[in-house]
Amino acid sequence: MIGVVFGSMSVSVLLVIGDDEERLHLRRALSGEGWRVIPAGTGTQARQMANRQSFEVAVVDNRLPDERGFQVISAVQGPGISTVALLRDEDTMDRIVGIELGADYYMRSPVNPRELVARVKQILRKRDRVGEESSGRLFVGELEIDPDLVEVRKGGREVQLSPREFQLLYTLAQSPGRVFPRGALLRQVWGEDEYIDERTVNVYVQRLRTKLGDKTDKPGLIETVRGFGYRLVKPG
Repeated sequence: MIGVVFGSMSVSVLLVIGDDEERLHLRRALSGEGWRVIPAGTGTQARQMANRQSFEVAVVDNRLPDERGFQVISAVQGPGISTVALLRDEDTMDRIVGIELGADYYMRSPVNPRELVARVKQILRKRDRVGEESSGRLFVGELEIDPDLVEVRKGGREVQLSPREFQLLYTLAQSPGRVFPRGALLRQVWGEDEYIDERTVNVYVQRLRTKLGDKTDKPGLIETVRGFGYRLVKPG
């Protein structure tokens, strides 16, 4: 992949903005950091680009000429890809849908180019920090979590997680048995994000449970502590 190294990572950004002038301004700002920018003006173009080229961050405006941005995010997201949704104030219902579809970050649209650059840098620093803070793989029961490769295995089988899902699981796995209040998980995993509330944690925990194979009628890996939050069950 062609790109510029940020920490240990070569950086490419998929930029999906319907307005030509806004897309040009944001592309210049991101390119000014030495990052490779893959521009698209519609959802159709974004899907075509995503099939042809690889990238680490996708920035997607929710208002596109042919479809909602969250539909694009759902189509292009995958392991190793962080997604940033650009929302207008009136996109309240879309924000709820977006959380369910897996957008990792939210920003107000139209976005200031400097603020977008700062957010992408924050995303990349957070990824690098996961690897730097680790002393190697974590093993919790059947789970094997590798922060350097950003990989999770359960019983030897790889579990495909989004970057945000991985960060949430990694946070819980660092202290098995410890109860994490929803507010604490918000601060540690999401940081300061005006569009995020504690319901987001509930949605992501449910998605993690599904991907980890937790059954609704049996005790699973992630336990709800009513009135407090969540914990990763410590192996007996």
